[in-house]
Amino acid sequence: MKKILLAGTAIVGAAVLASPAQADLKIDLGGHFRGYAVFNDQDETGGAGTENDLRSFEFKRDMEVHFTGETTTDSGLTVGVHAELDLGNEGQSESGVSVLPAQPGNFSFTDNDPNQLDEAYIYFSGGWGRVNFGSEDGAAYLLQVAAPSADSNVDGMRVYVQALNADVWDNGAADNSILGGNGLDFNYRLDYDNAFFRDTDRLTYLTPKWNGFQAGVSYAPEAGQGAVDDAFLGASLEDTTTNFEDLWEVAARWDGEFEGFGISAGVGYANASATEEAAAGVNSFASDDYSAWDAGLNVSFNDFSVGVAYLNEETGVDDSAGLGNDSEIETWVVGAAWDNGPYHLGATWYNTEIGNNAFGLGLTGTDNVDIERWTVGGGYTYGPGMTFRGSVAFGDVEAASGAAADDTDFLQVGIGTDVNF
Repeated sequence: MKKILLAGTAIVGAAVLASPAQADLKIDLGGHFRGYAVFNDQDETGGAGTENDLRSFEFKRDMEVHFTGETTTDSGLTVGVHAELDLGNEGQSESGVSVLPAQPGNFSFTDNDPNQLDEAYIYFSGGWGRVNFGSEDGAAYLLQVAAPSADSNVDGMRVYVQALNADVWDNGAADNSILGGNGLDFNYRLDYDNAFFRDTDRLTYLTPKWNGFQAGVSYAPEAGQGAVDDAFLGASLEDTTTNFEDLWEVAARWDGEFEGFGISAGVGYANASATEEAAAGVNSFASDDYSAWDAGLNVSFNDFSVGVAYLNEETGVDDSAGLGNDSEIETWVVGAAWDNGPYHLGATWYNTEIGNNAFGLGLTGTDNVDIERWTVGGGYTYGPGMTFRGSVAFGDVEAASGAAADDTDFLQVGIGTDVNF
């Protein structure tokens, strides 16, 4: 009889573990669609017949679908799951995917995948704060303060519509450019989010807001996001020269009001260690540690707002060979905006200086690459979550090597719509 009871208990236990009760989550569906007509005028050095001529007019589109399930237990604990799926974004991958786990944050690689999982995580929240676990941006980005923008899709903290092609400008050869080459197919994004490893499985804690103040901390054991069924593939390799480990982020932000002025201020810091340092004299990506810090200040009064944002990244590329190359990226953004009812006007100045050996580019014949962009534009809200937008962005790229082929001017004119649902 005792054996029968034990066997029955084991069967019941196995059944409970194999088929757990379904959580009663309220499911919400959301997402966005961004569609633009873009005119582009950019200096080209390859000339006719090089097969690197750039189109002057294109349609550009970005779409995501978001799934969120959430419930609150009797004890007051809120539990939720969230996932985002890119739809039809052929070729544009986020940094940190499993096939290239150590992609630089401002570089977009081509992977020809029309459907990509962007974020997937679970969260817990209550009066004590919030915890995220899974593939979600870290504390440095979640609490980062952005400058006002002309069109956030064009000149915001994350850029989604960009005509500048860094892959061909300096020598007319695709996949062999100062910022878009060395045999790789990628382009440099003109944005400034402190999220070098975007798609990475991490643990994040955010405090509740106390008088407008909030802080957060994030940790990930390694850069990258697991592939499908990766949880069953065993432990991943530890010693590689193309990845990072022990990713830490800390950040703090304050939103408040003083004498009728709205103020937002924030700082963030991120650090990652190379899984295996490269040999002396080797200048390659992920050959040494990575660190970044950001600061932002935004002030608003009545319908007007002004702000400034700063981002500093140091890649720690080994320089023992005596090349004397700078491995630092420094970005400044200044913006101003006017918002009155459904109307929006804005203007920004963006400047980034990229050490010519940053991320292991290893271009010994050039100096720093300097990119400057001015953007003016506006928008009109024609419904809840729906806006018409238009902007003009122009600027130049300079590499102080003395070669004219290293410089380019660019102009981008875009008009489109942004629908959030």
